[in-house]
Amino acid sequence: MNIFDRLNPVETPLVILAEGALSRHRQDNAKTAIGIIRYGAWPIVAVIDSTHAGQTVRQVTGLPCDAPIVASLEEVLSTGDKTFYEKPKALLIGIAPQGGQLPESWRPVLATAIDQGLHVINGLHYFLKEDDLLARQALENGVMLWDVRDPGQYDIEPLNPVATFKPHPDGVKVITTVGSDCSVGKMFTTLELSREAARQGWRSHFMATGQTGILVAGSGIPLDRVIGDFMAGYVESHLFEIFTKHQPSWVFVEGQGTLTHPSYSGVTLSLLHGSRPDGLILCHRAELDELVGGYGVKIPPLPELIDIYEAATSWTGVPVKVLGISLNTSAFSEEESLNMIQKTAEQTGLPVVDPVRTGVNKLLEVIQSLSPVPAAPY
Repeated sequence: MNIFDRLNPVETPLVILAEGALSRHRQDNAKTAIGIIRYGAWPIVAVIDSTHAGQTVRQVTGLPCDAPIVASLEEVLSTGDKTFYEKPKALLIGIAPQGGQLPESWRPVLATAIDQGLHVINGLHYFLKEDDLLARQALENGVMLWDVRDPGQYDIEPLNPVATFKPHPDGVKVITTVGSDCSVGKMFTTLELSREAARQGWRSHFMATGQTGILVAGSGIPLDRVIGDFMAGYVESHLFEIFTKHQPSWVFVEGQGTLTHPSYSGVTLSLLHGSRPDGLILCHRAELDELVGGYGVKIPPLPELIDIYEAATSWTGVPVKVLGISLNTSAFSEEESLNMIQKTAEQTGLPVVDPVRTGVNKLLEVIQSLSPVPAAPY
């Protein structure tokens, strides 16, 4: 049985752990929380972040969600004079710390949640089901520990596939997002492209490759947890499942990492090889000039980065073009944003959007020039 059949999003109200991570402009630390609040089907009962307790998600992040922000899980479980519109059924770990390990300070929160009968949804690399204490506690309380990054729970056939680099069927085009760094808006841009394309009547499908995207889409590949030899193969296999099951004309593939990252470039390259895209959309956060995390690595100028990505696709004999730029300008004013968009367009010669401020139609216009014919059965 699919994990989403056992823990149906619509029927599973969440309390989200996002301690110290909520913000209007810097949302990379809480990207799982933000992604689920913005795009997920999960009802949000409350968000835990003591630094903003007493406010609402809308007030702090600008997202269209009026769930309260509270200082602790106990505040939700023992409401006192507070009224929550629903009782939570699960706790979602909404923070993505570097390396994906479990901070010791979170253990008491998880233990309380499990004792109170809440399922725990975990996007970390640290698997809760492999933690003897928490796993025993979950078994005693009859709750699920869902480690979203565990690739073994998703029905991808064959097991541990090696990519064959087989051509895609006629009548379908694949667009893959790529980035200048981690957490620059690749998932957001991919979802916006797929959803806007669907609104315009395109037969589009979003392919998730990370934990947050999987929680939004209900399927996908936790690519950064797959054994290296099989990364491209899992992407390829899941794409062909999408082709067969959904009969799309367009598949928008969520990007991961960046080719210039000293830690995560292998995931990015495997995704490019496995998805065999027909076009790329480059995502960048406007205020960044070097990789986040203290690496001391400068981000190349965007024209140079475009050349890097296009060269990488040509290594397998199938060169692919960057079709446009998605520019995250959330750290700047509206006027500054428009100036940056114009300057970037002049610098690269490509259409540039900020998906939040301008929408993605300019990107869809150039994507549509690839002109697939209606998808046929295969």
